[in-house]
Amino acid sequence: MRALVVFLLMTACTEVNPPAPQAQVDEAFFRCDVQPVVTKWCSSFACHGDARRYFHVFARNRLRAQGTEADRNAPLTREEMTANYEAARAMLSPDGGASLLTLKPLEQDAGGYFHRGATLFGQGNVFASENDPEWRVLGDWAAGKKEDPACIEPGSQL
Repeated sequence: MRALVVFLLMTACTEVNPPAPQAQVDEAFFRCDVQPVVTKWCSSFACHGDARRYFHVFARNRLRAQGTEADRNAPLTREEMTANYEAARAMLSPDGGASLLTLKPLEQDAGGYFHRGATLFGQGNVFASENDPEWRVLGDWAAGKKEDPACIEPGSQL
């Protein structure tokens, strides 16, 4: 009995499923450069502006975490911005390589992944190639680019 208790005590502190490593990316670059891109291209109510989606995006005049309809146009709260950052970061590869965030919105002919939104709405994928300046913003963030922490994110002012 004593051996069983010792065994249980020793194994109780063992982590069965250690957390997966996450990408270490710059929050300021997300806030000031990436957030405007995902707001523009991903946050409509029919797409990732739907809270039922795995990757959903909070944005002004779109999906909000809380508040009334009158509050919909208010700047994002710190909690909403953090949720967007963490959701986007979860879509990145920890080593800065290929990731869902950069490959899902990229045309398959350009090396991207299948993205149902591209066929669902009939206009093709968000980015035709990696040369698109807004796709480069996502790619630069995934690769570790940094921004001045004092940057002011677009849309943060009323």
